[in-house]
Amino acid sequence: MINFIVCDDKKYFIDEVINIIDSVMINNNQLYNKFEFNEYNDEFIKIIYSNLEYKIYILDIEVNQNSGIDIARKIRNIDINSMIIFITSYYEKYTKDILKSKFMFLDFIDKKDDYKKELSQTLEYAISNIQKKNIIRFKSQGILYTLSANDILYIKRDKDRKCTIKTSTNEYVVSNTLVELYELLDDRFIYSHRACIVNQTRIKIYNKRNRLIIFDNDVELDLVSNLFNLKYK
Repeated sequence: MINFIVCDDKKYFIDEVINIIDSVMINNNQLYNKFEFNEYNDEFIKIIYSNLEYKIYILDIEVNQNSGIDIARKIRNIDINSMIIFITSYYEKYTKDILKSKFMFLDFIDKKDDYKKELSQTLEYAISNIQKKNIIRFKSQGILYTLSANDILYIKRDKDRKCTIKTSTNEYVVSNTLVELYELLDDRFIYSHRACIVNQTRIKIYNKRNRLIIFDNDVELDLVSNLFNLKYK
């Protein structure tokens, strides 16, 4: 679930931003919520401290004598994962402060320019990044695993129906089925064989003649079917 948190002291502008969010999300297969605020009040602060997943903040910088910069600082003190988009009518006034900040913001948009187009593009970019599952979590035999998706080279099914997850530095033998693990992953991962899934972004060389995959850390894998020739991009 993606959660959009919008704050601006002008109702008409909030309505415009909400319309942009809806128009972007209609083309994305994602559930989403929208939270609207006309000031940085206690309810807004509760959102910051909440356990909502995938937060995207769209913050005006000057809101009823309160500073969106101060709010961004509060957000980053406890949350480094949420995305922050600043939008303001006082772009030149705050450019230096924003660019010098360490807020890891996604964009800084001038309301006086074509902000609707820029905000739409920025939201599309944000959603595409959210759709990539940077972390996968699953439980196997009472153990909770949290792995970086990008760190996974391949996952193969063993003869005893267990699966081995090969990462850059480790191997994990788990009781989950290959199908269950595949459903946790995004489109970076494809089947190289009916018994193996590979992270195609980590492939350095694919030798079609020998059906051999060499990953970017020189790990080799020969579990490759004829169909992989057609699927691998």
